Amino acid sequence: MPATRCPALPFLLCALLLGQLLCCPRALAGGVHVMTEQYPPFSYQVDGEARGFCVELVQRILERLGLGESDIVFYPWARAYMKLKEEDGHVLFPMSRSVERDGLFRFVGPVFDDTLYFFRRKGSAVQVQGLADARRVGAIGVTRDDFYHQFLVEHGFANLDISVCQLHDFRKLAQGRVDLVPMGEKAMSGFMARQQGLDPAMFEKAGPAIYRSEVFIGFSGSTPDEVVESWQKALDELKEAGVYGAIMNRYFPPDTQPE
Repeated sequence: MPATRCPALPFLLCALLLGQLLCCPRALAGGVHVMTEQYPPFSYQVDGEARGFCVELVQRILERLGLGESDIVFYPWARAYMKLKEEDGHVLFPMSRSVERDGLFRFVGPVFDDTLYFFRRKGSAVQVQGLADARRVGAIGVTRDDFYHQFLVEHGFANLDISVCQLHDFRKLAQGRVDLVPMGEKAMSGFMARQQGLDPAMFEKAGPAIYRSEVFIGFSGSTPDEVVESWQKALDELKEAGVYGAIMNRYFPPDTQPE
């Protein structure tokens, strides 16, 4: 005699599995493609291994979520940004927020904050007291689709020289091919320390601060709430446990920070 089938059984099993996933953000946190760019001191590679302030922080988050073996893949910024914008299941860091980006992506953080300045080649006569002055210089070096690029476009800048990375921007500045390059004050020394052929002494601020930004971890816009919330919870726990502060002090020692 054939066994009696229960039509409701597959449905109940599926419902049970779905319920377990919804109740377990760590399960949903899997399957994301974690991306970053070459942007020391936040993210860079040494002998093929990912290093940097934001890299260490994300690695600790992945460990708390039970995803310690997840790879962090390096891309040029514009390529990573496009993947985050057009594809599901992607994570990109470090990433500043803006009105435009808030409509496209999900965010966890903040993980860092910095004050934005225009930098000029040391000894240059270029002076900027604000955005209006900067619009009148010959050229400003920016990286395609990064926060500085988008910020300046939003503020009506047409004198932008666009490249693929910040290293190219500052090489152009050192060679006199552009007049200004924007960067965060805290990030500047750490960035220069790992760039062959560049030295912080080659550059100086061209005027007062123009913006203060907070840096986050960005997620594809379709990322489920449960995933974003699990990452945010893990980050908050790292801050409460003092892990975040310890990582911060290694890359940005308190006695080296600008007042």
